[in-house]
Amino acid sequence: MNPPPTQSKKRGSLSAKVEVQVREQILSKQLAAGSVVRPEDVGRELGVSQTPAREALQTLKSEGFLTTKPGVGFVVASLTAQDIRDIFSAHALVAGEIASRAVSNSSEEQVNELEAVHFELLAAAKRHDWQSVEERNHAFHRQITHMANSPKLAHILGIISRYVPRSFYSSVGGWVDASAHDHEAITAAFREQDSAKARAAMATHMTNAGELLAESFARRAD
Repeated sequence: MNPPPTQSKKRGSLSAKVEVQVREQILSKQLAAGSVVRPEDVGRELGVSQTPAREALQTLKSEGFLTTKPGVGFVVASLTAQDIRDIFSAHALVAGEIASRAVSNSSEEQVNELEAVHFELLAAAKRHDWQSVEERNHAFHRQITHMANSPKLAHILGIISRYVPRSFYSSVGGWVDASAHDHEAITAAFREQDSAKARAAMATHMTNAGELLAESFARRAD
């Protein structure tokens, strides 16, 4: 017998919460490669039952963050700085294509809105309001993805983006300045309606992000 829809939806929400938390712990190296991750421990730590905890760990296994060992259970998979560079190389290709398409579809009003989000990000950075910076950063990229109107590419980008820490701004040094510079180049390309320039600017942005994250990840390994 299947659970009622409301119960299933709640469990899915709890599972997603666990996925985010454990993924962040892996990316921040709070959970090192080879660490055993037990559903009961995760559930206890995050205040959820074992069922959504186990579902979340299965999802993280399918994404490559975890593996399983007979008689042991879920184990944190190896993740290196070069792995992160490789992931962001793919991210750069997809995000660059999305930016190029977004320029072709964008209106002047949408470009104005994109610039406004960028200025809000800069203002939040000056206040050292990292939560707002992260929210504005996500809004900036979300708006570009929306303008591209390419759902399959957006889906692929979403998968790749799971390797980007949600706490990027507070955890990776130098990212605020790099992001501000890169976003200016991206918005300039939109203002000029130059698809090729937007593709290149976005690809550079993602490559820069990957390098900063890879360097941060490598330092934490030392």
